[in-house]
Amino acid sequence: MKVTGRVKRWLSLLGILGILLGIAGCGKKPATQETAPSPGGEIKLGCVLSTTGQLGPMGKKMADAARLAVDQINARGGVDGKRIKLYLEDDATDQVTALNDVKKLVEVNGVKLLIGGMSSGAAMTIGPFLAERHVFMISPSATSPELTGQPWRQYLFRTCPSDIYQGKLMAQLALNEGLKKAVILAMDNTYGVGLGNEIKKTLGDKAQVVGYIKYDPNKKDYRSELTQIKQLNPDVVFHIGYNKDGIIIYQQALNLGLDKIKWIGCDGVYGTGMLENPAAAEFMAKTMIGTRPASPDNQAYEQFRQAYKAKFNAEPEVFCDTIYDAVNLLAQAYARAGGEDAAKIREALLQIGQNYPGVSGNITFDQDGDRVGGYFEVWKVIKKGDKYEFAREKLIEVQ
Repeated sequence: MKVTGRVKRWLSLLGILGILLGIAGCGKKPATQETAPSPGGEIKLGCVLSTTGQLGPMGKKMADAARLAVDQINARGGVDGKRIKLYLEDDATDQVTALNDVKKLVEVNGVKLLIGGMSSGAAMTIGPFLAERHVFMISPSATSPELTGQPWRQYLFRTCPSDIYQGKLMAQLALNEGLKKAVILAMDNTYGVGLGNEIKKTLGDKAQVVGYIKYDPNKKDYRSELTQIKQLNPDVVFHIGYNKDGIIIYQQALNLGLDKIKWIGCDGVYGTGMLENPAAAEFMAKTMIGTRPASPDNQAYEQFRQAYKAKFNAEPEVFCDTIYDAVNLLAQAYARAGGEDAAKIREALLQIGQNYPGVSGNITFDQDGDRVGGYFEVWKVIKKGDKYEFAREKLIEVQ
């Protein structure tokens, strides 16, 4: 066939267009597809977690728990004969990245069921998009009380209990020990301020809050905040942070002699990632107790724990149970709703989520999609031989 000049020009333009499209596709890496499609069809499940960044140590374990739940469901034949295909995205502990990840999953991958909003800030950022696009998400770990009552909450549920409960418990631990002069050291974000406010509210006139210090979790030096605490001379410090900033704070607090003051921590500073630094671990063992959402010691949790350990050669940690429950709840809701319609998924979850027997304990959702009550562990750090580890002091059920 004879190729004219005009045809040559069109072929050239098409070649350039192909190159440009190829370049456009080389930006953010595609979502990790964890399972292969099945002949009977598939259900797409998007999972946006913080597997790097401030929450990376926690997020990696949560991702494994989600994989375990999906693998078990698929091994049982899937949902209505359809396998679940898991799309995993890392938001690097950044709420804007989390929203962009969700948009990509929805608009590019065609996902309508999601697990995510690992941090409270991410959940706040993602929520309005879910309502606009009629996409459903369950957060296993966004605990801030500020999420309750938001106008876009119809398509965002939580399998974790609100920090209304944790704030009251943390404050009560101090009051039980007769500690009356407090400093609240909180990350300046939705999670930190939300939990800090609940602590302050519960303390009321029973203890004096002599300082409420908010800090940037991305800093690498907190000596100015810690020096301020030393000058205020409290008998208790409530700290709300994440793993990576917590490690720096505890190292520097040890160097400044702040291990003579009682410290009370939270779920954000729990996990084996905190103990990788010897100085931070030493500080925590000397002076710290903390709280975190936990599971009851029942058969369901023990079966989950054993399956997790067999698959990943590690123990599950905080929020591994609630993300495992979230995946299973969405699968059951899909079966009851007969598909992915967000309004029908919501109604199905409200029906299923009435004393649902999860591995994190029985789950009941209120009309806002919040979990009613839950279990909390009071933890401490102990030294065994030359190693530090977390230990449970007691388990408390809250309503």
